[in-house]
Amino acid sequence: MGYMGVIDLFARSSATVVFDDGVERSTHDLIDGARQVLAQLRNQGIQQGDRVALHRANDRTAVELLLAASLGSFVAVAVNTRYSTREVDDLVTRSGARHPELDTTTERRADDDVSHDRRDDPFVIFTTSGTTSKPKMVLHRQRSIVDHAEDVVRQFGYRSDDTIVVALPLCGTFGLASLIAAVAADARVIVHNFTVDGTTSLSHREHITAMNGSDDMFHRLLGAQADLSHIRIGGFAQFNASLTDICQRVDAVGGKITGLYGMSEVQALFSLRDPSAEPSNRARAGGTLVSSAAGACVVDGELWLRGPSLFDGYLHEGGDSIDPELTGRHFVTDDNGVAWFRTGDLAEMDDSDTFHYISRLGDVLRLGGFLVAPAEITEVLCSAPNVSDAQVVSVELPTGSRPVAFVITENGTVADEEAVIQHCSERLAKFKVPIRVVTINEFPITDGPNGVKIRLTELRDRAKTIVAPTA
Repeated sequence: MGYMGVIDLFARSSATVVFDDGVERSTHDLIDGARQVLAQLRNQGIQQGDRVALHRANDRTAVELLLAASLGSFVAVAVNTRYSTREVDDLVTRSGARHPELDTTTERRADDDVSHDRRDDPFVIFTTSGTTSKPKMVLHRQRSIVDHAEDVVRQFGYRSDDTIVVALPLCGTFGLASLIAAVAADARVIVHNFTVDGTTSLSHREHITAMNGSDDMFHRLLGAQADLSHIRIGGFAQFNASLTDICQRVDAVGGKITGLYGMSEVQALFSLRDPSAEPSNRARAGGTLVSSAAGACVVDGELWLRGPSLFDGYLHEGGDSIDPELTGRHFVTDDNGVAWFRTGDLAEMDDSDTFHYISRLGDVLRLGGFLVAPAEITEVLCSAPNVSDAQVVSVELPTGSRPVAFVITENGTVADEEAVIQHCSERLAKFKVPIRVVTINEFPITDGPNGVKIRLTELRDRAKTIVAPTA
């Protein structure tokens, strides 16, 4: 791998970076800005190895703060901009981070050698989604960030003549991995804060050739008639079970999007579906590993991964060091002495380098003595009249585990429960048919920097209450 650190990657790049305020900067301009940021941080007593909160929207200062972290060998703690004050304070306390005060008008610069080898320096702390427990703090070193960027450029086919929009928050691995890879490709990079109207307007001003996001993001842009016709490679994460036709719909306007896989521990963009494949194949989450040095296997249904993009470990409370016990619980060594990260995801291998992500193992339904992916049932539910979205959980009854469905209707009225159950019974095995169909206005969600995740634990608790009288 060619890069010593994140700052070295930017120093070698000829990318132009554009921000929402219309300002364009070369990567060398951004490095100059990072030197100013670093000087201010040092004046505030921040030293090598310290943690500093990255709690900003996608703007120039956020990028310069990341580069200052690389220059000064301190660690950026990625703080979700949608967190409440209490959640921000909790993460700052748990990680031992400091909130810097930055004056973007200062002219003082720190004099650091860009060529210094920083590959092994700790660089960024992401958090896991934390939908069922307190988020774990995930530490990446500079080497995993820059090595992964090179692999993404090759597998995604990014080019110097691309215009790549980074619309996902930089405080998450989805946004950060997209940014670093775009810069490594020497592309025109637009660092943007996503809104339906703002991103739609941007699409009509810019010849966007690449953009990563969620299925719901592309769905909303299509609804606003954004110009997606020039997108030749768009990786999307699947968060909305009802959007099974999203690839076909983008194809219809001339663009091309394809499924992928990632998580904080292995970074976003870890794998990608073949962009030349049929829409039905591209719609599947997972894909082919972007790194030739990576590996994947499925053991007892669980996806195990290894490769250069993996994290260094989970942090102790307080953020001073890696927690070896917590980290070790998520790794296993095979008979050949190879360490694998246990993802906690249910998957199946398509071939030695390609896998199909199905769901989180904790979300899998155990029905009729079988493991059932919720998506198998939600897809049928969403094909029922007036059902626009659905989630399924299981409840324990004296007769065994049975599914309960929560649905959102197209017109906001209460779904015809008997009709939806009959619709499912004609298309699913009896043990997969929901025993109740409950209309809900919206699903409880955790709105993270990498996308929206539904809090299934709350739905399970509600389902238990609903069926308890009949148990």
